[in-house]
Amino acid sequence: MNVITDKAYRQQRWDCLQTNGSVSGNTDGFDWVGHCQNLYNQYRFWEIKLQSGLYLEWSDEDYHQDLCIKVEHSDGMPLIAKFYLSGEHRVQCPGISGVPTEYCEAAGQSYFFSLPDVKENEINLAGQHVRHLRLVIEPRFLQGLGVDLACLPSLLQRTLMDDRTRFHWSLGMMTPDMQKVLQQILHCPYRSGIKRLFLESKALELLTLQLDQWVVLEQGERPAKGLKAADVERVYEAANILLRELANPPSVIALARRVGLNDNKLKAGFRQVFDTTVFGYVRAQRLEQARELLLAGDITVTQAALAVGYVNQGHFAAAFRKRFGVNPRQLR
Repeated sequence: MNVITDKAYRQQRWDCLQTNGSVSGNTDGFDWVGHCQNLYNQYRFWEIKLQSGLYLEWSDEDYHQDLCIKVEHSDGMPLIAKFYLSGEHRVQCPGISGVPTEYCEAAGQSYFFSLPDVKENEINLAGQHVRHLRLVIEPRFLQGLGVDLACLPSLLQRTLMDDRTRFHWSLGMMTPDMQKVLQQILHCPYRSGIKRLFLESKALELLTLQLDQWVVLEQGERPAKGLKAADVERVYEAANILLRELANPPSVIALARRVGLNDNKLKAGFRQVFDTTVFGYVRAQRLEQARELLLAGDITVTQAALAVGYVNQGHFAAAFRKRFGVNPRQLR
């Protein structure tokens, strides 16, 4: 396995971005995007400063070599909320009170952690396609929201009062609402200042959903048993296929074959990951996409319905009213 320090890895990645990749700043006035091929992986990223003390980071990495990165977190490391859409990431973190000696972050799960002044080994194996979104949160941001700290998870309360507190907390399977917000962030239909406003609202919504899940877990409820990481990835792959082909989606059997699952496991996976059937997911995403098209303007209701696969305008209007409580013409 290749072993490299975090500092050296970041420098190599930056050099590759400059020489055989692409990196640009302020593409919408406030973000950085880039992609490159380096010695270990194909790397794509998207970084956004939302508010003072709140950042959003999207990372998409395809590893073609095993890699161990030796990381040293600084004393001032911020809080991290992390959401995995695919792949897995293994960590060795020996000798730190409150942090497992070894743990694995995997597809379909979310995590929250505070690791100031911690040394760890981050292990990524060849063949992994790791996609995750992180919210980087300065403690002062949460403190400045004016939220009563008593409503937050007790471990987070202690961390905000003592910035030396260390923990890595697994919150289990992401909820359907969290999945929905993640997709809205990744498929944001807006640009410039409106895009930033939209992403800020969605980042706060995602954080709210995660903290609420954490509070529920603290009160004694345990997360549902998850699918195997590989099966979760295939369910997400199936969902992405449906998103790309909403106007003419494949049958459940055809979709299952494309992602390497049998149809029963695919159906069960959609119920567990998205809390709905495959058909229910398609219907919900069609309506969400139609809603975004109408909000963006410059499109008629008929055009929006056809764009997402509705031929019958009456059926589209009825389904739209049932989901959003408003007629599509009124929304437009």
